[in-house]
Amino acid sequence: MTYRKMALSTGVSPPHKSLRVLCAEDDPNVALILKYALETAGHQVECFNDGETAFARVISDMRSFDLVITDHQMPSLSGLRLVEKLREAKYPGRIIVHSSNLRETAASAYRALGVDHILRKPAQLTELMDAVHGIDQATP
Repeated sequence: MTYRKMALSTGVSPPHKSLRVLCAEDDPNVALILKYALETAGHQVECFNDGETAFARVISDMRSFDLVITDHQMPSLSGLRLVEKLREAKYPGRIIVHSSNLRETAASAYRALGVDHILRKPAQLTELMDAVHGIDQATP
């Protein structure tokens, strides 16, 4: 079911704006699902399977992404370190953390870095899309 159909069936309006989304996710199956769901909802998506490559892509053009969705545990650079580096580099976009192995200390560190949402896997697809939709509504 597409997000637009899910949105209509749940009473949530579909996105009003297409976001440029970077997804940092080392599980190829999860990355594929996120990419499909986000693209079906009308967003442009690039996926990377490690934090270092994701960071390099964002830093190459700081305005190329409205939103970064990151896993916590990834090779070469964790989601937490990715967010820290994005904040140090003054990345102007929004950030969602989507992770299954997130202790409260890490969740607190993410909150201190000002991430927009923290979702624990397995999050319902509608929960993730609602978080993205909230960012979509808030992004000029």
